[in-house]
Amino acid sequence: MNRPGVFTGIILTAISQIVLAYASLYIANYDPVWSAPLWPASGAALAAVLLGGPWMLLGVFLGLIPSQLFFWGSVPTITALLLPLANVVETGLAWFLLRKVARGFNDRFSNQRDLIYFLVLAPWLPALTSAFLGQGALALTYRQFTTDTFLSEVLVYAMGNASGMILITPLVLIWRDILRAYPKPERNVWVSLLNAGVVLALVWGIQRGFSTIWLFMVLPPLVFWGVWTTGLRGASLNCCILSLLLFQVQPHLPFDQRLSQKHVDPPKIKTRAGDPGSLPQQLLQEPLALQFTLLTVFCITLYPLGLAADTLKTSKRKDQMMMDALHSSLWTWSCISGYQIESPQIARDVSLKNELFDPTISAGQRKVSTEDADHPSYLSHWTTTEVSASGAPQQVIGILHSLGMEEKVAAAEKSAAVAQMEIENLRSRLSPHLLFNCLTGLRTLILKNPTQARKFTEQLAQFLRSAVDTQRAPLITIQEEIQLCRSYLSLRRLTQKDFVTTFQVNSDCLTVQIPPMTIHSLIENALKHGTRSRGQKLNIFISVRRHHQKLVVLVTHPGSISPIRVPKPNGGIAMTRKHLALFFENRSSLTLRQSSARKVSARVEIVT
Repeated sequence: MNRPGVFTGIILTAISQIVLAYASLYIANYDPVWSAPLWPASGAALAAVLLGGPWMLLGVFLGLIPSQLFFWGSVPTITALLLPLANVVETGLAWFLLRKVARGFNDRFSNQRDLIYFLVLAPWLPALTSAFLGQGALALTYRQFTTDTFLSEVLVYAMGNASGMILITPLVLIWRDILRAYPKPERNVWVSLLNAGVVLALVWGIQRGFSTIWLFMVLPPLVFWGVWTTGLRGASLNCCILSLLLFQVQPHLPFDQRLSQKHVDPPKIKTRAGDPGSLPQQLLQEPLALQFTLLTVFCITLYPLGLAADTLKTSKRKDQMMMDALHSSLWTWSCISGYQIESPQIARDVSLKNELFDPTISAGQRKVSTEDADHPSYLSHWTTTEVSASGAPQQVIGILHSLGMEEKVAAAEKSAAVAQMEIENLRSRLSPHLLFNCLTGLRTLILKNPTQARKFTEQLAQFLRSAVDTQRAPLITIQEEIQLCRSYLSLRRLTQKDFVTTFQVNSDCLTVQIPPMTIHSLIENALKHGTRSRGQKLNIFISVRRHHQKLVVLVTHPGSISPIRVPKPNGGIAMTRKHLALFFENRSSLTLRQSSARKVSARVEIVT
């Protein structure tokens, strides 16, 4: 912190001590005389030192000197200078315990550990230390002071300062940057202030005796509701307001009368009826002890409740941020109110025409469509939490998870798989074996029939060009596939004339799209494994038609399926199966079967 900031902090700390010391005169804690009524100043002093550092202790000392010299006129000058030192020691010790002993203490009370550190370390030991020093200085000042009530005076003194720290310090720390952080305060702030105003009105009515019983009945639930709704902010405000029930404010009492009642002659204090009794008896007879005890109970009850409310809200906010990031939302269903989806956006997207759960299953998941067909679908996970006597679900909770990311990943994986499949597909079609056979046949034609060799070369170039062009798109039409097959068969006939092919393609199938070289693979398989009778050609029949909303491709040829034949994983049939499954999933199939004693059929079905 820079020097102007430190100097300003010292001045503000001193002013706060002067104001709170003067304000403490209005608190009607008239007995005993030797209890220091500076509990609000102790809380403000600790908050100032926690925020500004140890330099603020100088402001604490400077601010308490005027209260001792001018407000408490009967205190000797030397004592007036020593008493503020007791408060400085108190504040410095509390700061040391929180900043140096309690490692990681967060003065914004962000978790339960911070609150426990504050409630355990800050008030009690520093307040007792200050009480012993302050009461010791007073005892030395007034030689006639009796020691019979010394311990009770110390405890009352300590409770006053400890309660001040418990009450005022969190109030300052929690609300310190509310205006800077919220130029336009959020709803939580307005609810805190509104709740505090209503509680203040009830306290005022109780003090004035207006329907006291009814007001006392309304006050507790209102306080707890405000704390649970607004968290630590509401807890700190409500604790301050409830303290007004314990300390009677009398601004109408003249200042000189307050001083005369506060500073009676010390010898008169000794003139009490009977023996002062034991320490517990003295505390029971002391009004301040009961007041400070109740105030402490209020604070240590409401602060944890407020922290729990803030923790739950923070957790819920984090969960909601995670839900929004994942495009997810919690949902509930009951037989009375129906569906309740937490995210308004998802509630608008999801079509409730499709149920989010299956009433016959206690837990599971199902895919849910959206109103917009272009919007990704959702996956609904659910579990039944309550059922009727008949077993019907009464209450169900679940979560809706957008499949947008999964669909994008699946699309990317599918694109990568398509690219790999195209490479493998082209590699299998244009294998070295195929090129070797073509080149061997070309060499033979060059020697025997140069004219036919030139024609073979042209058709080979045309076929290779067509084969490469078909790999540019993941799907091609039946018409393009048939042209590719005819080109390939024309090339094969130039070197191999022992086969005949017959095409029967319905016109309504020409625009249907299939993976490239699907039919070509079936024809190539027939040429390779078909049985040729002596003196006869291999007859291959290719049929393409529609049947019951399915595209049916059938390639039939003479032959038989060997039971010991093991299909190659990278063969033409295996590659075609992979290609069909990649694009059509369970909507396609490829089967090889022995259709008759001497015929084999390769059948492809695709649901269109």
